[in-house]
Amino acid sequence: MLDKHLLLQRAKRQALACLMIAAAIFVITVLTQKYSPQVASSWWLELIKMASEAALVGGLADWFAVTALFKPIPSSYPIPHTNIVASNKSAIANNLSEFVKEKFFNPMAIEKLISESDPAKGAGRWLESPQNAQKLSRFLCDALSGMLKVLDDKPVKDFISKTAEKGVRSLDLNQLIATSLNAVTKEGQHQVVLDRLLGKLAGLLSQPDTQEYIADTLIVWLKTEYSRVEKILPSSWLSEQGALIAVKAVSSILEDIYQDQSHPIRLAFDEQVNEFLHDLQHSDDMEQKVNGFKEKIIDDPALKGYLHSSWQRFSEWLLRSLEEKEGKAEQKVSGLLQDLGSSLRGDSELSKAFNKHIGEAAKYMAPELAQFLTAHIRDTINTWNEKDMAEQVELNIGRDLQKVRINGTIVGGCIGAALYGIEVLIGL
Repeated sequence: MLDKHLLLQRAKRQALACLMIAAAIFVITVLTQKYSPQVASSWWLELIKMASEAALVGGLADWFAVTALFKPIPSSYPIPHTNIVASNKSAIANNLSEFVKEKFFNPMAIEKLISESDPAKGAGRWLESPQNAQKLSRFLCDALSGMLKVLDDKPVKDFISKTAEKGVRSLDLNQLIATSLNAVTKEGQHQVVLDRLLGKLAGLLSQPDTQEYIADTLIVWLKTEYSRVEKILPSSWLSEQGALIAVKAVSSILEDIYQDQSHPIRLAFDEQVNEFLHDLQHSDDMEQKVNGFKEKIIDDPALKGYLHSSWQRFSEWLLRSLEEKEGKAEQKVSGLLQDLGSSLRGDSELSKAFNKHIGEAAKYMAPELAQFLTAHIRDTINTWNEKDMAEQVELNIGRDLQKVRINGTIVGGCIGAALYGIEVLIGL
């Protein structure tokens, strides 16, 4: 691709060549009239002279107009209204920034852009590609891992502690416990809990280790309370038999409770649960006890230590997962992005909702973005050197303006020929 400077110089040479041709033809016709009287009054020579004269005037006028846009004429003591681009730098900066703001960032233009581009379909097609989803997933994982690395743990831990403290303080433990127990007792589930407890206790008593523990306890009791009698009695046999009797007695009691739904112990258990529920809902003493327990939980250093260590372990695990190339985190995010892409393409309602939200966000952000961009355009142009700015503008549009010079020369010649024809017709 040719350099812009070379293309501009070529266009200038072409325009200058047309102007020089017109000037040469005009000079030749004048000299011919002077030194060849026999053809001096010929109509065709007058036609060529008038056409070349008009072409020369048109070419020179367009040369002045085009050159006056970018350079002072003459350079030492320029006449007014030359070097227009450099002289109007501030006006160009302001007008260009306002033009961009009004034409590109007005709500109608943004809404039209969103409706015509259908970003949901485009995003869906892009995300459906495994390579694109993988790239975006890797980018998101890297960004999140970078945030975790630079994140100060102390504020996070303080935030977690304060949030947990606020949550516990706002928690109505009385109501929570009462509601939970009401839900449990409403369908007799507390009796199911009691049955399971009895079953566990019965199973524990049937184990040899438990019976041995009871027997050993009886031996210690005999030695402590009846040391003299224990020396003349078979304490080991008595303890073993006592343990068996105790196990059988307790097992029998547990079996009776388990089989009899109206057993006094069950009724007493119901009564205690209902009394506890009543106290939870109506007793000030119980409320103070529960609140005191809640304050102990809040002030317990072990809770804060647990929360801090939990965050530490979680952040370390998350950082390892995010940094692992093609790891579970990256693959999971990539899969979710591909699913999102498929949903955006296949679900018209989701696509419409996505476009709607994008449009609303764009219209909301457009004024702020427009203000930022227009200010950036204006400030950037104002920082440019006037001469450099004029050169840059000329490099980008100068070639077309040189074509204007060529057209001015040609059109001027045609107008001169037409005027000569009109003159001849009037003379006839």
